[in-house]
Amino acid sequence: VGMPTGRDDSNIRAVAVVGKKNEPLYLQTFTDGKEDDQLALQYHMHTSLDIIEEKVAGGRKAYPGSRDMYLGQLFTVENFALYGYATNTKIKFILLVEGTPSSPSVKSWLRELHELYMGVSANPFVELLDQKNGLDTSTFRKEVRAKVVAFNRRS
Repeated sequence: VGMPTGRDDSNIRAVAVVGKKNEPLYLQTFTDGKEDDQLALQYHMHTSLDIIEEKVAGGRKAYPGSRDMYLGQLFTVENFALYGYATNTKIKFILLVEGTPSSPSVKSWLRELHELYMGVSANPFVELLDQKNGLDTSTFRKEVRAKVVAFNRRS
């Protein structure tokens, strides 16, 4: 049995929160700023919605009592892996990671994002930056960025 190396050389490159009607509530890329890269990552995030819908529908039929919202790895493209998490209220969380992270670290990260989402969406005093995009608050953006930086720096 091999010893763990500590670091798995994976980095979060995009995060999305998608509403019940597949409307984007939050979408942020974490790249060096090239617009083509950002568009490609956003495209991959959008593509994953169909897979999430299939997994959620199939999972409810196969495991009607299951409460696990983590959907696991949805698919890979190039050197990216996309992971999904869906709530019973049909809110979807998508994580695009470059490299191959450990599944437990992705699962716990998505759970933390869900908890952050619940805190922001349930707080009536949160100041919204854009009324159309309820999650686009400075607090939510800062918290997500801090979680991304922590994930990308872990050892």
